[in-house]
Amino acid sequence: MNGNLLINIVLVAISAYMLFRIIKLSGRGKKNQKMLKILDQIDDRDAFFQAADCFIATEKDAEFVQKVSVLRLWGDTFYERNEEFHKHLQELNLETLLNPDGKRKGFDSNEDSFFYLYLAIPNRLNYRKAEGLRKLVDEKLAAVREANANTLQQKLYDENKKYYDGTDDRGIPFIKSFLEGEYGGYRYSKQLIGLYKNCEEALLAKVYLEENNREAYDECMKDLENFGKNTRLGIRWLKELGLSYPEETEEAEAEPETAAEETAEKETAE
Repeated sequence: MNGNLLINIVLVAISAYMLFRIIKLSGRGKKNQKMLKILDQIDDRDAFFQAADCFIATEKDAEFVQKVSVLRLWGDTFYERNEEFHKHLQELNLETLLNPDGKRKGFDSNEDSFFYLYLAIPNRLNYRKAEGLRKLVDEKLAAVREANANTLQQKLYDENKKYYDGTDDRGIPFIKSFLEGEYGGYRYSKQLIGLYKNCEEALLAKVYLEENNREAYDECMKDLENFGKNTRLGIRWLKELGLSYPEETEEAEAEPETAAEETAEKETAE
């Protein structure tokens, strides 16, 4: 085989691989769009669950079935559908989210889904004082603790749990160090780090409110002004911590649910 022929074969192989990747990523983008449309209906209870159930029943991609199953579990939490929550949590397959094709780690491509499991759902359950359901989530997540041990979400979940349960140092020292930028040793999406900081600063603001440290509290709330006024998740998150802004804007209803959903559209699996 001469050198030119070998080069041509390599070039053809590379072109074929690139075409395959483009087709694959295009398909993933379309599924993300469908997922976003489902989530956008969260304020319409019947429409949201109908759309989620239909997607789960008809989609052939097991990874996206689980991604939408996580969104449905969030809906169960939000609308206090406890019986469905038990059932859907038990059915959830976290291994599929971590190893979508059985060959690779999927946390990086599904970090948006784990955001709900590690942060959004526990925060909502704490607001509802549903400690029993939080314990069930903890038991479910125990199965992936080792696999996700070096992720920022796992660490934030553990520290937030200390606050919810009122144990140890309540997680406050780590939250403060995290907000000061000390999180370089953990895996995380750069697109989501701003969202994580908003969520943790809101929790810290709650602590300052409890301590009657008004100056520190006001400083936190100043940082959270956009989060608390212009995103639906931010409005709900602050309300769940008793930190809601009174002057919510109409524009907030048109904003994306969270930065996590925006990232779900932009990020693709390797």
